Amino acid sequence: MSVWSLPLLLPLFLTVACKQSADGDALCDGRALRWSMRGLVGFKREAVRLKAVRCYRSGFYSAESVASDAQCACQAGELLDSGGLSIAAIRDLSLGAELDAGEWGVRCALKLGELYLDEERAVEALLVFSEAARSRAPSRLLERAMVSVGRALDLMGESALAVKTWRGVAQDGRSSIPRLDAFECWGKHLLVQGDLEGAAGVLERCRVALEVNAQEMTRSGAVLRERLISSSFARSIRLETLCRYREMR
Repeated sequence: MSVWSLPLLLPLFLTVACKQSADGDALCDGRALRWSMRGLVGFKREAVRLKAVRCYRSGFYSAESVASDAQCACQAGELLDSGGLSIAAIRDLSLGAELDAGEWGVRCALKLGELYLDEERAVEALLVFSEAARSRAPSRLLERAMVSVGRALDLMGESALAVKTWRGVAQDGRSSIPRLDAFECWGKHLLVQGDLEGAAGVLERCRVALEVNAQEMTRSGAVLRERLISSSFARSIRLETLCRYREMR
């Protein structure tokens, strides 16, 4: 925050509701500015970040569609969050979540809920994730929202409901990545509780359930294979097993 001057910060907290110009496109122009941040450091990088945010904000309430408005809000929120301006990010993401009940509105809600979880505002996160899970977005996003519902519940101390939520996505979900996330949340919870055998059982069920998906020659299949190989959950189980073995010797 110290590298941000007051003149640069002030526009971020002003309501920007202008329409896109006839010859401009907020998404394309914002994307170009975001790309130009690569290789920049310090003041120059943050100045371009602000330009990109203002560009995306100029797309709010455009004549295009609520989906494109929400996409602009999501991109602006992500840039603000990565720049350490969580308050401004929450404002823009909240706006995007309210604008659209489809994919980009849910993306805004998922990011917004993550910010709430980071601040341990579990009740607010639960409300945001629950609303997102009831939207018209693609199933993969709805299942991601349900996994996060479980995380919010767990943070609130409702561990039984959290496990029930994760188990539901893990066993009955349609999308492989959210299912993997659900299995890992479920298993990590058991591991924290000291149930190594239960956690190992969840890991085995995960591998069996997602084996076919991991063999698919698609982008999601490749991501899933990489996630399974580099799983921190699996590594934690191995380390805990090794510790227990050493204690028995």
